[in-house]
Amino acid sequence: MACRHCIAKLVNRCVIAYLGLVVDQTIKEVSMPVIDAHVHVLSNFAPMAPWEDLGRVDRLLHHMDECDVDKAVVLPVVADYSPGNNQECAQWGREHPDRLAVLTDVPMHQQDAAERVLRTGEEFGAVGTSYYPPKLDEKMQWMLEEACDALWQAYKDTGLVCNLQIGPSNYGILLELAQRHPEIRFVANHLALPALVGGPDAQDETYGGLLQAAACPNLSIKASGFYAAAATSWDFRCPQALGFFSRLLKGLGADRLLWGSDWPPVGRHVTYRQSLEIIRTFAAELDEGDRAKVLGENAARVYGI
Repeated sequence: MACRHCIAKLVNRCVIAYLGLVVDQTIKEVSMPVIDAHVHVLSNFAPMAPWEDLGRVDRLLHHMDECDVDKAVVLPVVADYSPGNNQECAQWGREHPDRLAVLTDVPMHQQDAAERVLRTGEEFGAVGTSYYPPKLDEKMQWMLEEACDALWQAYKDTGLVCNLQIGPSNYGILLELAQRHPEIRFVANHLALPALVGGPDAQDETYGGLLQAAACPNLSIKASGFYAAAATSWDFRCPQALGFFSRLLKGLGADRLLWGSDWPPVGRHVTYRQSLEIIRTFAAELDEGDRAKVLGENAARVYGI
């Protein structure tokens, strides 16, 4: 009987220990969200032909479910083939509020940009705005001019995030904006597009001067669109692109980097899961805490989601 009693006690202890591990793991999983900070959603993404429907919302949600991605930040694509994508993305955000947070595409170079920013939260339920300049290689000096004062005040009044597609020719502009307007949260897409003409290589310890952003806690960089910075776009191990990521990590710290897939354009090069595993598996420099920040905690904080 004594042996049976001992065995029973041992079994009980094992069960309790196991349940404790399960609870600990559950708490850890709940507290560490995975958020894709850069996706596009539209039923007809013409540049993806012949896979124009790859960006359908149901397809995105399927990939997210399959890869245990909790939420995604949607950047509308307002173009000739998708003129109503701001409205469409807002509707999908309302239909899936627990899965999708939306930005609104605002053409910041237009005269009514400040007015658009002021109404975008109420009209679209957006957490920020997205801006893709007509030409990436042109200087955006106009952003620093007095004519834009009302625009920056609109961001301060609304608290919206200013999400920018910006390349090496405008690193100086971005830094100046972040320094002038510490109340505004700025986010740059795709490792700040280092592969564009005039960009740094992965050995450049200044990252083309962008690492001066270490002094600007209101400026974050997306670890997204790795294929655009890769020597071979289909190599999901992305050694060159991870070199750029490593440089940003060392220069800015894990608190300033947000993972994003750039779905569906990334689908021409790697799968959705592979775009996630670039950070989750191959970014060996990240410890568990920093990986959690890059994979979701930072996006939750920056976008307030």
